[in-house]
This record gives sequence, C-alpha cells and structure tokens, in this order.
Amino acid sequence: MANEVYANNMEVSCKAADGKSVACFPDVCFTPPQTAATPLGVPIPYPNTGMAKDTTRGTRTVKISGKEAMLKDKSYFKTSYGDEAGNAPKKGIITNKIKGKVYFTAWSMNVKFEGENVVRNMDLTTHNHGSTANTLTWPYLDAVAMADPENPCVKSGNVKKVKAACPPPAKSLSRGAIPGPADNTSPECCEARKCMLVPNSPKSRCSKCGGKTPHHPVPVADLSTPRPINPKTGKLKVRGDPFVPTYDHNKAPCICVEGADHNSREGPTDKLMQHGRIGRGYVVKRDAMLNGRDDFTYAEISDLSAQAVADETGCDKDCLKAQIDKGHQDLGVGPKSGMRRGEVRAPALEKKPKNPAPLI
Repeated sequence: MANEVYANNMEVSCKAADGKSVACFPDVCFTPPQTAATPLGVPIPYPNTGMAKDTTRGTRTVKISGKEAMLKDKSYFKTSYGDEAGNAPKKGIITNKIKGKVYFTAWSMNVKFEGENVVRNMDLTTHNHGSTANTLTWPYLDAVAMADPENPCVKSGNVKKVKAACPPPAKSLSRGAIPGPADNTSPECCEARKCMLVPNSPKSRCSKCGGKTPHHPVPVADLSTPRPINPKTGKLKVRGDPFVPTYDHNKAPCICVEGADHNSREGPTDKLMQHGRIGRGYVVKRDAMLNGRDDFTYAEISDLSAQAVADETGCDKDCLKAQIDKGHQDLGVGPKSGMRRGEVRAPALEKKPKNPAPLI
C-alpha cells in the first residue's frame, strides 16, 4: 500500500493512514446524574480512541499519499472519542473538556521529517487535551501500564499517590512538551513522586523539589566508551560516546536525590550523601556480579540498579525497575545492549579524619 512508510520498523503516522490510538485509559470525566451527593456528576474513567485521519499541524513539504505526516510536539489528532458520556458541565476532571485533542508522547529517536522527529502509529499518546492533558502521564510509565492493577507501580501505591497529589501544571518545564505530574513541583507532589523517575533534563524537575539533583541509576559511563582526551586542552572529556547511538544521557531516567554529585558529603560529619550512597551501592553490586569482568549487558545490571535505589530511598524495587527499563528501552537500550565497567568507583561512606584522636 502507498501508506506503508516505516521508521524503526513501525509505520509512520500520517493523515492518510488507518492508524488509531486505542483505549488510552483512564480519562476521568464527570458524568450525569448530578445529585446533592455528587453535584458535579459522577467521576467515571473512560477509554479514549484517536484517529490518524484527524491529524492536524503535520508536515508541510513531506507528504505520504499526498497528505501530512505527524511530527514530535507539533502535530496532534484534533479529536478523541470515547468520553462522550462524560457530559456533565465540568466534563474532564482536569481539562474541563471531552473529545479533546490527542498528543503523542513518544516518537522515533533517529528518523526526522523537516528537522523534527516523526511519530509512529504505535507510539504512546495522551488524550482529551485542553491546555493540559486529562490522561495522566509519567515520563517512564504509560497510561496502559497505569491502568493495569498488576503493574508494580500500581500495586505499590505509587501511582495512586501521584494522581492524588500531582495534577499537571499549565506549563511544562520542557519547552514545547505536554505538561505532566513530573512538572508539578509543589511540596505535596514532590513527596508523592519521590519514586518517580524523570529525565536528566530539565534539572529543575529535581532542583525545585528541595534542591535535589538527578542521578542516573544506570551510570552514563557504563553505557559509553572510555573518556577520550580533548586535543585542544589535553584533558579528558566529560564522557565518551554512547554504545547505542540513540542513547541520550539528558533523556535517560533519573531519580531525584540529595547531594550534588557522587562525592557530596554531609557537612562536618563527612558522611556520604544520598547521591553518592546510591551510586556506591550500584558499583559494589555491579563489581560483585562482574567478578573481574569488564564487559556485560544491560540485562545483567537492570535489576541491581533498581535495588541500589530502593535500598536508599525505600521505593518499591519492581516499580523502579519498570521505569528504568522503559526509559532505556525508549532510547534504544535493550537487554542485549553491550555495556562496560565505567570509571565510576565506590567512594567511602565516611572519610577518615585528618587528625584522628590518639589511641589511649
């Protein structure tokens, strides 16, 4: 068929296609009847569907079967279907709308039209938009996962906490992106989403939550070549090149932690802060697993990276692992992706005093 144009083995979403974004759930809307007990109506979750034929603001010069294709953060389906029954006056619980727009929240990392990433038919979406999304999104947990009672983040209660404390703000911290709960930096939301992983950039998602900083549970160095020397300065560069070309450390999943870096310490006590303790925990577990080896695969460290975070934060390990895996999968890092024992080492939990007390 003429519409069969693919990016990364997935069909490119375009106005001429038969594509659908089916059953984005939950889209909670107020539904009649309105009674004294429920003056706004009954809040009921609805599954939503979007249609490729409703593509809006697509490509201008590149056409598929003579019609526009979908682009990252620009294009959307102008209508979603499935929540028509939620027609009490307030309608959508967040956006006050029904049949709102459908935006994609994922896209091809390396195929672009007109300088923008192309969207594919099976990429993730959020539905029923006004100025903000009515269907809740996490950076590394899609709406389908959040509707699954067996999902570890649902079973642990993390999703429920974030839903209650973190309505998305009107504006995202990432320019041009759709706002979600990770953009809400109120004290209540920061506490609720302490186990939610966020991209390394923008760092304000962490810094506005008590001055925290983002920490990569899977170190960037382990996913990169050794640091090369900068020929201009003669010094080592900050990092090497990623083994997987589509990996981007700024988009990789991070946990918000206390401490500026792996060597930050607590004032006069010189105790290693949370940032360093998590990094140290990973290195100790990794090196024990490697038993002298230098090369390994992502599958070998996926579980222990989540465990290192769980040990220091009290977060559910399985929920952390689900987010870590999804975040790396979105960047092209899979179970068989090659890694190496990077330059990150395990700092001491406490520094030895410079002038120890004499033995008596």
